[in-house]
Amino acid sequence: MSVSPASLERQLNLYKGLVEVSSLINAITESRELLPAVLDVARRVMEVEAASLFMVNEHGELELTYASGGVMAGTSAPEGRIIVPRGRGIAGWVLEHGEALLVPDAYADPRFFADTDKKTGFRTRSILCVPMKRKGKEIGVLQVLNPIGRDSFDEMDLEAFRAYGNLAATAIDKLRTIERQREQQRVAQEFAFAREIQASFLPQSLPTLSHVNFAATYRPALNVGGDFYDVIESGPDEIYFVVGDVSGKGMPAALLMAQALSILRLIVKPGISPVAAMARWNAMLSGHTIRGMFITAMLGRLVLSTRQVELCSAGHCHPFTTLEGHVEEIKIAGSPPLGLLPELPARSHALKLEPNQWLVLYTDGLVESFDRDDVPLDSEGVQQLLSQKFASATDVIDGLNRGELNHRQGADPHDDLTILVFGFQ
Repeated sequence: MSVSPASLERQLNLYKGLVEVSSLINAITESRELLPAVLDVARRVMEVEAASLFMVNEHGELELTYASGGVMAGTSAPEGRIIVPRGRGIAGWVLEHGEALLVPDAYADPRFFADTDKKTGFRTRSILCVPMKRKGKEIGVLQVLNPIGRDSFDEMDLEAFRAYGNLAATAIDKLRTIERQREQQRVAQEFAFAREIQASFLPQSLPTLSHVNFAATYRPALNVGGDFYDVIESGPDEIYFVVGDVSGKGMPAALLMAQALSILRLIVKPGISPVAAMARWNAMLSGHTIRGMFITAMLGRLVLSTRQVELCSAGHCHPFTTLEGHVEEIKIAGSPPLGLLPELPARSHALKLEPNQWLVLYTDGLVESFDRDDVPLDSEGVQQLLSQKFASATDVIDGLNRGELNHRQGADPHDDLTILVFGFQ
């Protein structure tokens, strides 16, 4: 069967246009530029009166995303949102069946929904509609209406438009990948910035004294966390210290942690008792925490000349002492966590540290460290880790970190983990 010169020329022009389209749409890296370009170029290459792009929404239905030509020329997100259910109309049929469709006479096809023409005043004669898929995933449907200078589309148009739909689907999928990568990079940058801010609220260094040794470790379960600690030298003979845990994880917990530490540093003054400081701290936090969030904390004061330690707990984990392998859990009569009640019935607990005795404060990320079988390390496991001689506070930290890591057996951290250790050498 011979092909007329006019048909050959039209076929050549179609495929020239496809080559041009491939270069054009793959060079675009912004959604606001790509989607209108897909339709505008489709109209020019296919020589049609109008084109429309339907994207699959979160409900699996088609939603008109952009229209070019006809009475909706240059329209994005038309007023009222045009939704096409799967299987309904020409576009819905194409989505449902995953097949391209050539409709020579729209009004002769029972699938055609003529009410749109009635509302817009546009007269649809012939339709080409192709599904857009990439790697088996539905992206949407692309259609063009009314070839210019002819009554209807033909098979040559359909073949070219199929190729165009594949190019458009590839470009949209590539752009979505780029946008996901950008979003991941943006989130990563924000978390990195949040980590830096959070780290700035934690002590940049610990006191270095000839007879007292401090060490600490801090590890958030996520990028940022709600654990915190601080060591404040309020005079030549007095050091205040705190370990705390904000309920929850991530950014909200990190923000509340920063707020709580800032407030505590305003409260701690020479001579103030941990009970008085805790009560004032609670009063300043009460009513200002996010609903459902609270803070557990162990606040204490160390008097260097007497080796006396005074502790006050707000719903926090009981600390341990370890001396030459002998471990004791210090049972402290605590009060409710900070931020829940306007008044805090806090109590104090006093002890005296012997030389080479280490006081271990921690958050529940230590005792609630879970292995692959969801078995916690618990307080007995921590006591076993502490049942040895330690030459320094750093040795205690190292032993607990190794033990916690070995216990998890490769499982991801369940919670933030903070440990503060000090003692007299």
